[in-house]
Amino acid sequence: MENLENEDRFMIYNVAGKSIMVEARLGEEFHFICSEKECGERLELHGVIKIVNPQEYRKVLKETLNENEEFRVIETLNPAPLIFEGTVNGKEVKLPAETLESLAKRFARNFLDL
Repeated sequence: MENLENEDRFMIYNVAGKSIMVEARLGEEFHFICSEKECGERLELHGVIKIVNPQEYRKVLKETLNENEEFRVIETLNPAPLIFEGTVNGKEVKLPAETLESLAKRFARNFLDL
């Protein structure tokens, strides 16, 4: 399993249909705003990124894929089971997340054939 102690960058999937990178501390509440210029619409996230048991992670992943097929590629994630739990523009959500380190490794493995 990855060392998550010092992680501070995470990718959160299906934030209003987008993948959003945030800086946060694992298990600590954070607030993040993505401007309309950056994201095409203003997105305000408030919540926590946390490690969950594999069953809860699979449930959140399945709900995300049922809502948005474009995120099918994240089925291949094999990181620590992370989710973002909080609100996006005031709406309560649970969304899959991964560390930036995990994303970089997956990208290198899947797209650069390393």
